[in-house]
Amino acid sequence: MVTRDDVTKIRTTYDETVAEAERVRARGLAEAADHMPQKDIIEATGYSRETVRRLIAEGRAGSEEKTG
Repeated sequence: MVTRDDVTKIRTTYDETVAEAERVRARGLAEAADHMPQKDIIEATGYSRETVRRLIAEGRAGSEEKTG
């Protein structure tokens, strides 16, 4: 039988997985930004300019936390 705690754990696991995927995406786009123009990233992803800027900044901030 599935309990309420089981369902809560499912939700927690999902949230953690999504957060990690978002960190991976941000780090990947930050790395891409070191090798190509931002406009190419925008065209490749379909994300808005602001979204790409935000994700690149998050990715760089996350990389600094890891190394610093």
